[in-house]
Parts: sequence; C-alpha cells; structure tokens
Amino acid sequence: MARILIVTGKVAEPMIRDIVKRVDKHRVDVFVAPVPIAAFITPEYVVSILSNSNIDVKSYDIIMLPGLCKGSARIIEEKLGVKAVKGPTNAYDLLEVLKLDDFSLLSPDEPADNVMGNVLRSLAKSLLSDVEREVCKRECIYIGKLKVPITPPPMRIATEVCEAHIYRDEDIIKKVEQYIDSGADIISIGFEALEPHPDHVERIIKLIRKCYDIPIAIDTSIPSEIIRGIEAGADMVINITLQNIEEVYKYLRDVAIVVIPFDTETKTIPMSIDRRIEILEKTIDVLKQKGIEKIFADIVLDPPGSTLASLIGFYEFKRRHPDIPLFMGIGNVTELIDADSIGVNAIMAMFAQEIGASILLTVEKSPKARGSTLELKIATQMATISYVKKSLPKNLGIDLLVVKDKRRYDIDFGEEVDETILATNEDMQYSLDPLGIFKIRVNHDEGVIEALYIGRKGKILIKGRTAKAIRNEILSRGLISQLSHAFYLGMELAKAEEALRLGKNYIQEFPLFKKLEYIK
Repeated sequence: MARILIVTGKVAEPMIRDIVKRVDKHRVDVFVAPVPIAAFITPEYVVSILSNSNIDVKSYDIIMLPGLCKGSARIIEEKLGVKAVKGPTNAYDLLEVLKLDDFSLLSPDEPADNVMGNVLRSLAKSLLSDVEREVCKRECIYIGKLKVPITPPPMRIATEVCEAHIYRDEDIIKKVEQYIDSGADIISIGFEALEPHPDHVERIIKLIRKCYDIPIAIDTSIPSEIIRGIEAGADMVINITLQNIEEVYKYLRDVAIVVIPFDTETKTIPMSIDRRIEILEKTIDVLKQKGIEKIFADIVLDPPGSTLASLIGFYEFKRRHPDIPLFMGIGNVTELIDADSIGVNAIMAMFAQEIGASILLTVEKSPKARGSTLELKIATQMATISYVKKSLPKNLGIDLLVVKDKRRYDIDFGEEVDETILATNEDMQYSLDPLGIFKIRVNHDEGVIEALYIGRKGKILIKGRTAKAIRNEILSRGLISQLSHAFYLGMELAKAEEALRLGKNYIQEFPLFKKLEYIK
C-alpha cells in the first residue's frame, strides 16, 4: 500500500475527493492549492506551498501533481525528498492510475495516461514480437518467405488489387505500396472471372516482384492465368477446384494454394455448408494424391444474411481437420454491408481467431471499404494479444476506436461567467470578402486538402495535408480581409481535414456526418 498526496486546484477538488473515496488499495490524501485551475499549478509552487504548510510531506511515498502542470516534478523530490510524479491529463482517469500496484512507471515529466498508454503499447509490441518468434517453432506453411502458422495466432493479411488488368503500372504500384504500408503480408491480384488475361497476369506479377519482396497471390480459377502466374513467380494460387486441378496440378507443387468448394455438377458454390465441406475434403484428397502439400481451405464466407452458417462451416472444417490451415475472405462481408468497415473488420477478425483462420483476405474496392487493410491488421493484432493474454479485447495498448471514445470527459471552465448567451442556428448574411473567395475540396488520391483562391490576387491553388498548413499560407499571403470569412474558412478547412483523415467525402458547406435515424 502506497501513501499518496494528490495536489489539485479548487475546481477539481470535488471530483478528486469523490474518486479518492473509491480507492482502497492505497492511502490517498488530497491537498487543495489556493488556485482555481489545477493546470496552473507548477512544481516550484508546490515546493513553496508545501514547505510552508503543516503537512508532514515525508510521511508520503508519492506526491502526485496534475497531469497538465508545466515543468518537471523532479524539483519536488530534490527539495522535499519525496518522489513526485504527474497524474493523468484528465481527472476522470485518476481512478485507473490509483489502481496501479507499482507507481515506479509513472514519470515526473509526462502525464500518467501518456506513460501508461506508452507502457501498454510497448507491452503489446513485445507480446506480438514474441508471438512472431514462436511461429518458427510451430508447424507452418511458407508462402514465399512468409511463415503462416497452421493455426493462429498470428493471422496473416492478404489484400487484393481487384481487376488489376485495368490499371496502369504506376497505379498498381501505388496501390501495392499503400497496402504494404497498411500492414498487408500478401498481395493478391484479381482479374475478370470468365475472361482470361494471362499476359496481364505475367506482366503484373513481374512488375510487383521487381519493386517489392512480398508474397504474391493470384486470385483466379482460369488455368491459363494460373500457369502463367506461377511461371512469372506467383507464390500462391487462390481458387483451385475439382474443375481445374487436372490442368494445373503439375505447376502447384512449389506454391501455396487455396481450395474452394466449387461443385462441378452445378457449376456453383453450394448453399449447403455440409456439401461445401464434403467437396473441400474430396478436392484436398485429390491434391494430396498428386503430391500437393501447401493447401489452405476456404469454405467461402457468405455475405450478411448467411454469414453465420458459413462461419459455422469454417469452425466445423477446422474441428475435423486441425492440420489444414483456413483462408477466409473477410471482404465478402465488409463490402456487402452498408456499415462502417472498421467495426465489421474488428468483429470478423475476432471470429476468425476463434475459428482458427490463418489468412484473412480483404479488398478495398469501394470507398466505404478503403482502409480495410489497416483496420484488419490492427484487429488481428488485438485478437492475437487478447488470445495470448486470455483477456477481453480491451485495454490492450492498441484499439480501433476512431469516431467514438471509451470515456466522456466533461471539461469545467473553472471561471465564473458574467452572462450566458444561447446561440441560435439562425442563418446570418455576410457580405463577400472583397479580396476574394475560396473553393475547397479533398484530393484523396494525393492525400491533400486543396483550397483554390479566386480574387484580386489572381487564382492560387494551395495544397496541404492539414487545415493549419493551409491557414498559414492564406494568412501569410494576405488572401482574406474579413473576420466572418476567416471563421468560415476555419470551419470548412477543419471539416476537410477530418474528411481526409477518415476517407470521407467532403462537399463545401455540407455536413461531414449525417445524423443516424431509424425509419419511423
């Protein structure tokens, strides 16, 4: 049990005392400095005020300052002989800090929540590194140089360049680079389902191989594309079926393959999950008889409406064949539901870990699914940490909370006001700025905000990655002359920056987010 003295201001006192009442792990006292806002307290001030108080500071193990106080708390330890640290930035997080057994990780220079967040992230990084090292000791399949465990963790991410044959070389490379930067372990290239493009397959594989040392998969069931792709250096073939085995099996011995349950009689993927498992088992038997060993099974994840049945199929197949790794196309769900992909990817990764899927395939074809590679990478890391720690996927040092927060902070101004004015939503008319106007848009391809000035000084296009950068250019060039115009630009540029960050559409003078409403 530690003896802790918390130093705070008058405004935060009630909240701090309420939190301290709930702490039974340590002996905690509160010293209220005669200042309204805790952030105004400085370490030097604490030394002075405690030195002139009747408090026996030596009876405490720790003096905890507000997280936002300026300067280093080291001076307190030097002058008073008691360890001093900074508490959290927001008082709402104090209870979590006071639950600690060991306060040695807290810092005299950084707020406690920053330190704890960094510690959690560091522990998460260390755990993920340990998992990767352990992969070498477990049964794996190599896809190129990539080790893929028969059963996760870790799961590997494959991201597909859909309809690769329609893109210019530079666009393909740009996509591949983006996917790799987002955490893709494998790059898959897809083409038309019925029209063969063997020349494009060869060209694109060689193009990617020339630029990046990453496993390449081809997503095709067309024999001519499979053969040409393997000859060009593909490491994996997705969509091996009973229909194409005889034409391609001689080329498959050194590559990884994904088997799908294609029914040669009906020329479809059966609706029946039992039938899918039956076809997969038969296909795998045929492949093994021909000496093919690097086999992944894909039950085929169904879109919302029948997703659960197919997940049960994956689970049942893995139960029967624990020695055969699973391949799961998460994009079948994320692309086929009008919901933000970040939550969909999060929950699907958790299901995939429970089931034991080794590779998750994602696509970023539609705007609503852009960023799925990064989302899925983070989700699989969360699933891995949660699995290893045998904990819920919470407080792991990494998360997928982007639009919402775990806690709500109510900020107290700490000031007495002379008057409260209720602002209305009434439209007010302002005259146009005589210096000129701005047209604003978001260029997602280049990753920039664009502000086009049209006015007395000509036509000037300003590009920047943040609202602040563009604001600085506008002010330094003297392109506005009215306060109302400055407020307007600040509002629009802030919206544009968030649209760029979130991958959303931005339309000048329109809301960035819509209000959710159910049909009444």
